[in-house]
Amino acid sequence: MKALKVILLAAAVLAAPVSCRNSAAPEESWRDLLAESERHASLKEWEPATEAILKALSDKDLNGGGRSLLLSRLASLDIMTWRDAQGWEHAIEAERLAREDGTDTLIATALLQKGRLQLCGAITEGEAQDAEALETLQEAMSFASVSPNLQADILLQMSQAYIGLNRFNSSIDKEIYARAGECIDRAVAVSRDSSFAAKALPYWMRWYRQGGNWRDGIACCENVLSGLRGDDYLMQSQCWNNLVLLYTQAGDVQNAAVAHQQYVYAMEYYMQQKADARLQEMETRYETSLKEARIARMRFWVVLLCFLAAALAAIIVTAMVYNRRLVASDRGKEQLLRLVSKDLTSPQFNRKVSESLRGIVSMDEEAIRARCRELFGDEEGFVAEDVASYIVNLMEERSREVKKLGLTARELEVIRLSREGLSAAEIADRLHVSVYTVKNHKQNIYLKMAVRNNSEMLSVASQLGII
Repeated sequence: MKALKVILLAAAVLAAPVSCRNSAAPEESWRDLLAESERHASLKEWEPATEAILKALSDKDLNGGGRSLLLSRLASLDIMTWRDAQGWEHAIEAERLAREDGTDTLIATALLQKGRLQLCGAITEGEAQDAEALETLQEAMSFASVSPNLQADILLQMSQAYIGLNRFNSSIDKEIYARAGECIDRAVAVSRDSSFAAKALPYWMRWYRQGGNWRDGIACCENVLSGLRGDDYLMQSQCWNNLVLLYTQAGDVQNAAVAHQQYVYAMEYYMQQKADARLQEMETRYETSLKEARIARMRFWVVLLCFLAAALAAIIVTAMVYNRRLVASDRGKEQLLRLVSKDLTSPQFNRKVSESLRGIVSMDEEAIRARCRELFGDEEGFVAEDVASYIVNLMEERSREVKKLGLTARELEVIRLSREGLSAAEIADRLHVSVYTVKNHKQNIYLKMAVRNNSEMLSVASQLGII
């Protein structure tokens, strides 16, 4: 039984990692969720992008720097979903964590979102925060020296702050207007992203429209269009939409109509592209779920086969151990009979055996083996071990038989006193109980041992080693 328990325990330990992996899918790290959020944001899917960031913020392995980065990202998404108040709180917390972490890039990222949110507040002249936004962005620029792309993003927002400073003026301040253009030029020059010119297009358009430079705006849109990939329908639609506005402002109705038609085509292709991407994502998820289900089934069968193999091995080992014990027991019985009968005419030897084995049934296994070594001597140690194994096995077998009968401790005591030849009254006196109680005990013993009288009870008790 010990071998069976050990093997089953080993199988359970080996199978535990497999079953654990099957019972719970591995959790996504906050970096994976951040990448998922950026993918959704690239498709203008703001709510799923926000949900991914919120889920990432609950990651137990997230440190202060990672939390600052996620909060900055969340503030950016808040801007896109018109949740400026929440975005401001997220940006403030992101800045605090970034300053505690001491990473310049994180501080610059948090300040960039603060500046963007201050620009969002400039809806009317009384609410304008362009000057405050410009100060925040200039501070962000001082922390972004190691990240050219981050510098480019900050410069674009600084251009918007300069444009905002001219927004409510009756006449444009040419110096401020020039600074706005310089910021956009610097952003395109600093960025190491080949597609950044397309990203800067909306900022160019605002700058050109504020200055009334229709021709330069049209040339800028056409230049950006020539550098776009053929499948970048989103940016194409934005370029054509800006061209519609620019041609209309310039009074070129014919080209405005053509640009509008191209805008419609680009939007149709973009929506088709977005639908195809979503369909591909759904197909990928479905295939992934099918694959995970197949893996789960395989793991289940592997675990089941492991347990079956372990159980079979345990049965084989147990059978081998039991068979070995039977062989040892038979050998011990043979050795005992041989030694006892080797000199039947020697009363001294037979008396020694009788005295040594008297009361042996009440000993534990170690005491039995010690008594057998004492009886047979060290020179025949293997004989002593065989005899002891026989006696131990015999005792265990008899103990199991006695347990099957269900005899109580008091009933066993009545049987042993009956073996001494005591009457019911004498047994009652010895046990300090009534004669009726002793007779009751005997009747219960007869029923349990399936005997009819006292002699049969003693005979069966002797066979079972009770007496």
